[in-house]
Amino acid sequence: MAPAAGQCLMSQRAGTPAGEPASRCRGTRCERAGRGPGSAALFCPAVPAVLRCRLHQKLRHSCLPQQQHVHMQHVKTSRLRLRVHAALSGASDGNHHSVSSSEQLSTYLKLARIHNLVPSVILVVVGAWAGSGHRVAAVQSISVWLMGLISGGMAVASCVVNDYFDLKIDASNAPDKPLPSGAIAPDAALLLSSLLYCGCLIAACLMEPSRLRSIVAFSAAATLLYTPLFKRLTGVKNATVATVIALAPLAGALAAGAGDAGLLRLLPATLFAFSGVMFREILMDLNDAEGDRQAAVWTLPVLLGKPAALLCGCAVLLLGSGGALVRLLQSNALLEWLAAPGAVAGLQQGLSAVGLAGWGGCAAGVVQGLAVGLPCAVVGVIVVQLMRLAVSVWRSGCADGEVGRAVGECLKFVGWGILLLAAMG
Repeated sequence: MAPAAGQCLMSQRAGTPAGEPASRCRGTRCERAGRGPGSAALFCPAVPAVLRCRLHQKLRHSCLPQQQHVHMQHVKTSRLRLRVHAALSGASDGNHHSVSSSEQLSTYLKLARIHNLVPSVILVVVGAWAGSGHRVAAVQSISVWLMGLISGGMAVASCVVNDYFDLKIDASNAPDKPLPSGAIAPDAALLLSSLLYCGCLIAACLMEPSRLRSIVAFSAAATLLYTPLFKRLTGVKNATVATVIALAPLAGALAAGAGDAGLLRLLPATLFAFSGVMFREILMDLNDAEGDRQAAVWTLPVLLGKPAALLCGCAVLLLGSGGALVRLLQSNALLEWLAAPGAVAGLQQGLSAVGLAGWGGCAAGVVQGLAVGLPCAVVGVIVVQLMRLAVSVWRSGCADGEVGRAVGECLKFVGWGILLLAAMG
């Protein structure tokens, strides 16, 4: 016969009459076992099974001696310390592997893509030099070099946090990276990027003017939100990276104390930087198409196909380069530099010295021709080289090896283009 509701099953097993209420048994076996009066509910069928299970766990914990409580707390503290140590040392698990300091440093440098540090600093220094009217004294300013370090730190932090968010995608696209391979723990990467971002923002608070601080804040927010937000928006991810890089020369000019005239002087280089980086970012997306498709990241190669995405990159490059050239010719900056006082007279004297005195009357025309032809030649040569890379990728069927080679060479040509346009601005 099943016991009635509200009666304790334990009272029957301990010899308590079945008709007695459950409260009668709370002072018998339960108290003798040292569990307290609440333990009788463990054997009462009126109590739900889930509640009895939870109550059993609490009673089991309360019955432990004080020494065992202290030991369990010590174990939890030790595990927490091990996790913190693993995050700081870069270990991906609890095992202790004998990794040398040089190998660990090399792994962190690979994660940070330290090769991006020098170009980031150079962009700021070039912007300071060109924006201040090509004055060498501007490059010697402490504010310029501090801004260069901020730009480099931001580049490193963005690479690290991007790998942290892209851990699942990189497991398919690039499993040999430090995070997917397990060489560095994700917590360590997140800690490193957080420290870098905080350091850059704190250093930016020391910079003037306010527009410079706004550029740093915008770059930090854009790179931090790049993977979790902007990367899933077609074309926006590429434009975000291109905008952050194109702002670096302008930040350098502001750090050197250049005004609006200096920023306008850098406009051709900024336009070319944006279009060149957009072209390179689209090339990089070609190799990541399969992993991006699995992760539902709708880049241009995933949405349009690799050939169409390559054509879009070429179109952006041509438009940006054309805009940079038009702006450079409109500014007449190179003409003003070539036609400086004494420049034409010096050219006439030089022609006379080599026996070409009859050409001295054409000196002014030669200067004007150089002012127009030199920018056209520089932009034309660089665009032709970049288009040559695009053609080689097209002919290979967007093979991974050819795309990787094109990405590496593209950075070189884009960098030279920014430097020369800034010098002629």
